[in-house]
Amino acid sequence: MSAQTSKQAVSNAAAVVQADQNLGVASPSAKISVRHLNFHYGRVQALFDISLDIPERIVTAFIGPSGCGKSTFLRALNRMNDIIPITRVTGEVLIDSRDIYAPGTDVVELRRRVGMVFQKSNPFPKSIFDNVAYGLRINRMTSSRSELEGCVEQALKDAVLWEEVKDRLKQSALGLSGGQQQRLCIARALAIRPSVVLMDEPASALDPMATAKIEELIVELKQHYTIVIVTHNMQQAARVSDTTAFFLLGKLIEVNATEKMFTNPDEKLTEDYITGRFG
Repeated sequence: MSAQTSKQAVSNAAAVVQADQNLGVASPSAKISVRHLNFHYGRVQALFDISLDIPERIVTAFIGPSGCGKSTFLRALNRMNDIIPITRVTGEVLIDSRDIYAPGTDVVELRRRVGMVFQKSNPFPKSIFDNVAYGLRINRMTSSRSELEGCVEQALKDAVLWEEVKDRLKQSALGLSGGQQQRLCIARALAIRPSVVLMDEPASALDPMATAKIEELIVELKQHYTIVIVTHNMQQAARVSDTTAFFLLGKLIEVNATEKMFTNPDEKLTEDYITGRFG
């Protein structure tokens, strides 16, 4: 498939999803469908009536000023906010047509299917191998040492890290560079075979060369995963994403194909933010 054809396919998928979103119904073409999501930290409301569809196997970027609800919304997609006291959520989040907030939801299984990569790389104080093997072991996803080794190798290859670490798998992960540590954390998330990968500013603490590697990796990963990324870097959103959603003061202002969002947005607030009039 040519780049132009691929872009057109993404644009068509986004159009279908946008039409369903405007009607307030879950889109059959969406991997994730959010309807009327409200989120509170105690008495403070952080998200207001968010409805958003995310198509499968594309990169969706969340942009907006600090404190606008991007990361809160991202964490709502795999219930990471559950670990924060006195939070409350209403509305629906459907992943593969299943409401992740329905009673009886297995949150551990949800977080296996919806992986998370954080802003600051957080490798365990273990060997490189044991970092990647950790989720495979606790989820009992392999039945032999050779199968475990094969899964670790594949995850490191998927994160474009294998060639750099294959001769030092027993060494501490803390000895890796910042960019390598972040790719190790991505490998750790990929090892347990999620279908969705959430990334909260995954390159904000990295130098330009390491950032470029992470961005190249994100573009490669969308062939197999649905990727959702929070970024303050609008140039980064333009480079890696297919669809962009703009948040402001806890509200979703606009979601659109990235190229359109950055050249001809539908909303005046979006245009003002992108052109630097505020934020």
